[in-house]
Amino acid sequence: MGHGERGGRLLFVLPALLLLVLTQAWPLAYSLWFSLFDWTLARSPVPGAFVGLGNYRRALADQVFTGSVTVTVTFAVATVTLQMFAGFALACLTLGESVVFQASRALLVVPMVIAPVAVGTMWRMLLSTQAGPVNYLLGLVGIPGPDWLGDPDLALVSLILIDAWQWTPFVLVVYAAALASLPDEPFHAAALDGATRWQAFRYVMLPLLWPVTLLLLMFRLIDSLLTLDLVVTTTFGGPGFRTHTLSFWIYQQGLRYFNISYAAATSWLLLLACLAIAAALLAWRRRAMAWIA
Repeated sequence: MGHGERGGRLLFVLPALLLLVLTQAWPLAYSLWFSLFDWTLARSPVPGAFVGLGNYRRALADQVFTGSVTVTVTFAVATVTLQMFAGFALACLTLGESVVFQASRALLVVPMVIAPVAVGTMWRMLLSTQAGPVNYLLGLVGIPGPDWLGDPDLALVSLILIDAWQWTPFVLVVYAAALASLPDEPFHAAALDGATRWQAFRYVMLPLLWPVTLLLLMFRLIDSLLTLDLVVTTTFGGPGFRTHTLSFWIYQQGLRYFNISYAAATSWLLLLACLAIAAALLAWRRRAMAWIA
């Protein structure tokens, strides 16, 4: 490729790069800058004294912050595990081009297209202890309905199940496309070698799907770590701190208590964690692609 062609391509993408800098890079750099100051908006409209990494050290020593990290990791690991297994199973069960399978996939993806705020509001009403249909139906068969969102032992489990209900269709759609695009030759070769269906699944299908699986893991893990809408519309971090996720903690610090620099510092800690997860999974995916090739 000549220098002129490369310059032409750069000229075409330059507007997008400028837009990215203005809308993403500059706000990120600005938040990093004032995370190094002591700034509470309720106290002063401008940043206060320079504290360096003081806000970061303060966050790591904050028991509420570390508890929120534990809740967030538990939530992310549990809901992504459910989504991956359920989504793959549903993709296998609905694989095919018949009208029944196509209609089944279309119905199963409905939760994914509902806004997260609407999902949280809907499930808060469904699980209500006063007039919720879930507890009403349980009462009809003689089972006392629990306080799904108010019980300390059930609140986080309820959020995990709601999130899995909404985002399992995303995994289903991606796996359905991946399964439909798998080449036939490796399966024919395995059949000629006398492989059973389980062996073809274990040693042919799963390795071929591994790059897609790692990409799905990256998307769903990062998205689960950033969950906020569901918490705000259902439990608002309660009861106590049982559903107090990291994104909710940052939201409270920044928009409720106006601790701007403190919220910015913890936002950067969350961003660095997401970047580390993405880098690790993408590197793993590159090795998997090289092995398949």
